[in-house]
Amino acid sequence: MTIANIITLLRLFLLPVIIYLFSLQTALASLSAVLLFFLIILSDVLDGYVARRRHEITKFGSFLDPVSDKIIIYVLLLVFSLKNNFWLIPLAIFFLRDSSVTFHRFIAAKNDLEIKDDPYRKARNIFQYTFLFFLLLENFLTYTYTDSFYMALTQFAILLFVVLAVVYSIFSTFYYFINVIRGIRKKIKVGREIKHERMVILANKKSRGYHDAYRRRLLNKFVKKRKAKISFLSVRKKNMFSGITNKIQNFEQVVIAGGDGSFESALNHQPFYKKSLGFFPLGAGNAFYSYFYKGNRFEYLRSRFLFQEMELDVLELEWEKGKRQTLFAAIGADSEVPRLAKERTQHGMFDYIGASWRGWVKGKADYEFKVKINGKDYNWENCMNISFGKIPYYGYGIRAFPKKIPPHDGKVYGVASVNPHSLFWNKPIRLWGLLLTTLGINKAPSLVFNGKTILIKSEVPFPIQAGGEYLGYSNWVKVTVKRKQKVLMI
Repeated sequence: MTIANIITLLRLFLLPVIIYLFSLQTALASLSAVLLFFLIILSDVLDGYVARRRHEITKFGSFLDPVSDKIIIYVLLLVFSLKNNFWLIPLAIFFLRDSSVTFHRFIAAKNDLEIKDDPYRKARNIFQYTFLFFLLLENFLTYTYTDSFYMALTQFAILLFVVLAVVYSIFSTFYYFINVIRGIRKKIKVGREIKHERMVILANKKSRGYHDAYRRRLLNKFVKKRKAKISFLSVRKKNMFSGITNKIQNFEQVVIAGGDGSFESALNHQPFYKKSLGFFPLGAGNAFYSYFYKGNRFEYLRSRFLFQEMELDVLELEWEKGKRQTLFAAIGADSEVPRLAKERTQHGMFDYIGASWRGWVKGKADYEFKVKINGKDYNWENCMNISFGKIPYYGYGIRAFPKKIPPHDGKVYGVASVNPHSLFWNKPIRLWGLLLTTLGINKAPSLVFNGKTILIKSEVPFPIQAGGEYLGYSNWVKVTVKRKQKVLMI
């Protein structure tokens, strides 16, 4: 617990004391409430100064400070309103503003939009804290200087700062509304809207989801809504797309109905290079579904909607035994999971949970990697895992990267889990790092990087996985952007 966070918590502890003093309705108690609230205002300034001066700005502090402000402001406003000392209309405007901003931030997060806070966000707290101070001062003056010049001046100050706070709240609501609309429109322009489809759907019967009656009904409804042709892939041949060229030559869009492995196999099949690839989720993890479909998930598959066509960088993974094109990959501890889950059943998630536990107990998590990024050398000692790719998801929608990745900028993006402390803590720290990236937080032990060429070497062989498929062990791996693939997404 940092000093700044302690100051913030003390501010919250003073709130019930102020409410109690206000309820006593005596001059001394009222004056004490004014002084304590002035102390709250000073602490609000002090905790930010201390955090910056001591370099103690933390995620918890960044969350706690605005939450404490809202609690103090709204609780006191409610108390004043119940005592008929404050107007309900401004209180309703403040509440609607915060509800609107929360809603627009939710929409922004849902659509992967980065919306900056409005430039005058601090002004709201200043205006609200100021008129709350004058409301408490007015209450004190009713016991001493009821008809004085000071009372008139205090009431004018209350009216002035309430008006300023209301104007700001209205401005702030429109700011978030406009920026979310602009962000959505800009995102739509990233891709080309496809109004006239020529689509074929290639379905993999070996995928887990195909054995589920609901998924099969959903697939049939999807085919009907798209007015598409469906073709089932060969499950007996080593290459499921063998002989598929003639079936897709008259179609511009090809939707792969299968799991992540089916889609990754399509990326490595040359006849698909010039097609627009889409995805229908029939697998266990469905990382691509989490990336290509935003929002209501299965609702999209039930309805008729327009796809966006956009370009996506495809990576090439090169190691001792060959090359593989992929959109997400990993080396180290996380690659133990697909290795141990190689013999799959129809239990889906439980297979991965069991494999994850076996990997936790038996897997190695203390590699010493020599890394070269764009020709610059790095030594990552006691490294548990390195993930890289162009989509930020693993199976079940778990994020592998803490920030949004540009889809076609020609760079490889990645995150390494590096423990500078005892080897004993490696595996618990890996779980902590996975939680941080899932929440989109960029801090230790996660080390974020990007570059056009990534070369990783180790004296000890390490496991490799790409697209959720185990590829084997190697002493080195090289990752670059190989080409661009047109994809269909929402």
